[in-house]
Amino acid sequence: MTLNKSYRLLNFLNRSHGLLTRSLFALLGYSGVMLVTGSAQLAAQMWRSFMHDQFKLALRRCGWYARTGWPCLHHPSDPFFDFTEGLNGAERAAARRFLDSRAERLSRHVYLADCLYLVAAELHVRLEERELLTEAQLDAFYQGGNALLQNLPAPRQPGSAQAEQREREDDFCRDDARQALADFAQLFPLERWQWYVISGTFLGLVRENGFLAHDYDIDLGINAEAFDLQRMLRVLTGQQRFVMKKLDEHYEVSRGQHGRHELRKYPALVKLIHCSGINLDLFIHHLQDGVRWHGSIIHRWDNHDFALKPYRLEDIEVRGPADADRYLTENYGDWRTPVKSFDCTTGTPNLVVARNFLSLALFLKRLAIFSAENPAQAIKLRRALLASSVLVETEQCLQVRRYL
Repeated sequence: MTLNKSYRLLNFLNRSHGLLTRSLFALLGYSGVMLVTGSAQLAAQMWRSFMHDQFKLALRRCGWYARTGWPCLHHPSDPFFDFTEGLNGAERAAARRFLDSRAERLSRHVYLADCLYLVAAELHVRLEERELLTEAQLDAFYQGGNALLQNLPAPRQPGSAQAEQREREDDFCRDDARQALADFAQLFPLERWQWYVISGTFLGLVRENGFLAHDYDIDLGINAEAFDLQRMLRVLTGQQRFVMKKLDEHYEVSRGQHGRHELRKYPALVKLIHCSGINLDLFIHHLQDGVRWHGSIIHRWDNHDFALKPYRLEDIEVRGPADADRYLTENYGDWRTPVKSFDCTTGTPNLVVARNFLSLALFLKRLAIFSAENPAQAIKLRRALLASSVLVETEQCLQVRRYL
């Protein structure tokens, strides 16, 4: 059984849902998770997710339960989901018991990668609570990473039956996107808010003079020095066009005085949902040593600092990077050639592995899944991780470098 990611599916998940819909999905989710995992804790957590209208996160977690459990659901567009997101300590322990119960039936690399997510999540919780990370805890993480590398699937030949990813359909609703952008521009006038279009939205503007037909959302940016969350919340209060789903933070782990690990957070992403269901991501761009970067908890993309200039997107006045060719080349390489089966990990030359444990766990899982299903992407990712010194290669094996 296969589920495929599409704009229409995301549009449904992003929308606000009434009590009847939430209750129905909560009941189905509770029953399904209870049936697959046998865990009342995980089933109750799924009930709460649907009742709190967290449909996207809940459905992604349902997919993980189904892939890991006996339904054996194949979900190629979401194999890297961090199933630990939003789980408390007791729920993570329940998830580990469920995962261990399926160990013999899962591919070894899939089991080890998901175990690494759980170890990384525990380390982040300890950092959040300002607890000291012991060498034994760090050893467990790096040993888990190295075990995963030692169990990478054998390389496949490019062009084999399952190696290539299917292209996206051109199902993005440009009318909804235009209305969402127009509403955002009205709420947050350019002369007062200094936002601009970035990434895929800017690529569509420059290359195709409009939105990309195979896109999922609208990508905007704002410089950190111009961003004021409380002011934004005041603008959003009382209006009916947008709902703020969440504010994501970017995590950076470093060693401070006396070797103690420290967690620093940066505001990274404001996720807004338009009343049409369109997702609008406002990425906060930080400036460090001439590098203008943005990201999420697990990703970071670096650009040379860029000036802005006016553009028009679908007859709406916007701003974007003045040197479009340099910006898009940094982000995509050959940006003039359309690519529908785009992967944000291997398709962006300016991607940097975030300095945190969850980011490292995710990239190692991507390497493992690509090795099994997409050898061309696996080769690209392996080279990138070696070039960035996240991994080191000896004559005997590939290993994780202890840089955290």
